[in-house]
Amino acid sequence: MYSKIFKNIVILLFCIILFHPMIYAQEHTPNLFPRTTLDFCILESELSEENYVVGDMYDLGFIEYDNKKISNSRPIHDRMITLRSEFTIDSIYSTQDLYLVVLPVDYPCKIYINGDQLFIRGNYKNGYTNRMHCSENILLPPYKINYNDKNEIAFQLYPKEGESHPLGQVFISNSQDATKYVFYRNLLGTKLIFALSLCSFVFFVFFLIIYITRREYQKQYSLFFAFMNLFFIISFINNIFSYNFSNTFLLEKIARAGFPILIFVGICFLLEYTNVFKKKKIIKVVLLLVYLPAMIMVLIPGTTTEAIKAYNSYPLISLFFGTFLLFIITLLYFLKEKGLKSTLLLIIYLLNMIASLHDGYYFAVLKVKPFLLLTPNTLFGINLIIFFILAVDHSKLYHVALDSSKKLEKLNQELELLVEKRTQKTIEYANKLEEANKTKDKFFSIIAHDLKNPFNTLIGYSDVLKSDFREYGQDEIYEQLNIIYNTSVNGYALLENLLKWSQSQTDKIVFDPVKVNLHEIIQMCIDDVEHQCLFKDIDIINDVPKNNHIIADKNLLKTILRNLISNAVKFTLRNGMVSISSNKDDKATEISVKDTGVGLSESELQNLFKIDKIYSKPGTNKEKGSGLGLILCKEFVEKHGGKIWVESELETGSVFKFTIPKIIQMN
Repeated sequence: MYSKIFKNIVILLFCIILFHPMIYAQEHTPNLFPRTTLDFCILESELSEENYVVGDMYDLGFIEYDNKKISNSRPIHDRMITLRSEFTIDSIYSTQDLYLVVLPVDYPCKIYINGDQLFIRGNYKNGYTNRMHCSENILLPPYKINYNDKNEIAFQLYPKEGESHPLGQVFISNSQDATKYVFYRNLLGTKLIFALSLCSFVFFVFFLIIYITRREYQKQYSLFFAFMNLFFIISFINNIFSYNFSNTFLLEKIARAGFPILIFVGICFLLEYTNVFKKKKIIKVVLLLVYLPAMIMVLIPGTTTEAIKAYNSYPLISLFFGTFLLFIITLLYFLKEKGLKSTLLLIIYLLNMIASLHDGYYFAVLKVKPFLLLTPNTLFGINLIIFFILAVDHSKLYHVALDSSKKLEKLNQELELLVEKRTQKTIEYANKLEEANKTKDKFFSIIAHDLKNPFNTLIGYSDVLKSDFREYGQDEIYEQLNIIYNTSVNGYALLENLLKWSQSQTDKIVFDPVKVNLHEIIQMCIDDVEHQCLFKDIDIINDVPKNNHIIADKNLLKTILRNLISNAVKFTLRNGMVSISSNKDDKATEISVKDTGVGLSESELQNLFKIDKIYSKPGTNKEKGSGLGLILCKEFVEKHGGKIWVESELETGSVFKFTIPKIIQMN
C-alpha cells in the first residue's frame, strides 16, 4: 500500500513540475492581438499610377467593396484600382509585432500603411499579367502605426484589361497567429502541390521508361497511368511556376486545358485496367469527342479572365461528368471483384468526386479560393493508390515469373539429364549395334568357314570310301570311319552352339531356372565326350557331390558345362586328366573345370570371352573349333547372374571357373 501511495506522490510532483511553467507563462503573458479582418472600400482611380492620394477616402469617392469581382474598364495606360481600409489599434499591443496577412492576389500591387509604401508585389509595369498563388505575412513597422488612432491600409491593384478577380481575405494578427496561418496555408497549398507534382513526375518517368524497356509492362493501362501523372503536373503547372509572380497567362491556359485531358486519360486507364466494359475503343472515341472541345475552348481566349470564363462553362461540366464517370467505373469494378484493390479505388474516386464538388463550389459559386484545395490531394491519392496496386500486381507477376523461371530451369536441368541419358543410351545402342555388326560378321565367318570344313571332310572321306573301299584294309576303313565320326561330332557340336548363340542374340531362349542335380548334369556332359576321351586316353573325374543341388536353367547349364569340358579335353595332351569340382557358400555355387592341357598365354587370356576378338586354335590332336563356345558360356553364365573367368599357365593347364548365384534375379 505504501509503495502505491509513494508512486502517486511522485506522479503528482512530476505533473506540477511539468505544467508549472505553462501556468506561470499564461498568468504573466499579456493577451495577444486578436485576428482582425479588414473591410475595404474601392475606387477606380483616374489619377496617375504610382501616386498615393492623401485624404478621406469617402471624400475621394471610395465605395464599399463587397469582395466580389473587381471590374476594370480603364485604358491600358491607366488601369490602377485602389482599395482602402481603416482600423484602430489599442496601445496595449504596442509591444507586439503585428503582421498584415495577405492571401494570394491575382494582380501586381503596391501596399501602403498610412500613406507610406509597405510592400510591392509583382511587376506591375510589364503587362500586368502576373499572378501569385501563395500567402504572405508582412510586418507592420511599429513606428508607422498610429496607436489609439485611425490607421489606413491601401492596396493599389494593377489588373490587366478584362481581368476581374476578387481580392482575397486580408487581416492583421499577432506574430504567432500570422506565421502559423501563412505556414499551414502555403504548406497545404502551393508547397503541397509542388511536392505532389514532384512525386507524380517520378511516377511518370518511371512507368514511361519501364513501358518502353520492359515487355511485361507493355500494357495500355501502364502507359495511361504514366500520362495520368504527367497531366496531373500540367493541370497544376500554374501553381508550381507562379510562386514569384511569373507570367502566368500561358500557364493558366495550359493548366486549365490539362484538366480535361487528365480526366480523359484517367477514364482510359480504368477502362483498360478494370475491363468492366467490352467495347472500350468506342467508349474512348466518344470520350475524346467530349473532352477535346473542352480543351480547345480553354486554349482559344486571349486573356486569363476569358480563359477562366470559358473554363467555368462547358469544360467544367465535362469535368464533373468525368469525375462521376470515374466513380461509376470503380463502383462497377468493386461489384465485379469485391477485393482490396477495387475497394481502395472506389474509396479514393469517391473522395475525388467530393473534392471536385467542394473546390468547384468555392471557385464557381463563391468566387474565392478555399483554404485547402482538395482536388490536387485526391488526384495524387489516386495516382499513389494506383501506383501501389500496379506495384503489387507486378510483384505478383514477378514472383510468378520467378517461379516459372525456376520451374523452367528445373525442366531444363531435367531435360539436360534426359538428353544425357538418351545420349548415353544412344551411345550404348551404337556400341551394341557395332558389336552386333561384328557378331554378325563373325557369325557369317563361322558359317562360311568353320561350318564348311566339317562338311568338306565328310564329303572327302565318304567319297574315298565309296569309290575305293574294296582296296582298303579293315584297319584303314576303321581309321577313315573314325575321322568321319569325329568330324560329324565336331560339326554337330558347332552347329548346336551356333543355334544356341543365335537364339541367345534374338532373346528366343526361354530362361527357366529350376532345381537341378549338379552332379547328374556334369555326368551327362562327361558321357557326351566319352568317345573323345577314350581316343586320347584322358581321364575325366566328376568331383561334385551326388546330392549337390542348385537352381539353374538345365539346358543352359548343360551347354556351359559341355563346352567347358569339351574344350578341356580338346586342349589336354594324351594320358592327361580333366576334373570338375564345385564349391558352395551362402551366396553362390562356384564350378571349376580343370585340365592338364597346354595352357593359355597372357595375350590369349585377355582376348577370351570377347566376340570381336574371337579366334580358334587346333587342339592337341589337331581338333578344330570355332571359338564360339566360350562366348556362349559367358552369355549363359551372365544370364544366371553369375561370372566366368579363367586361371591358366602355359604347359601346365587351365582352370575355367564360373558361379551360379543362390538366388537368381529374374526379369
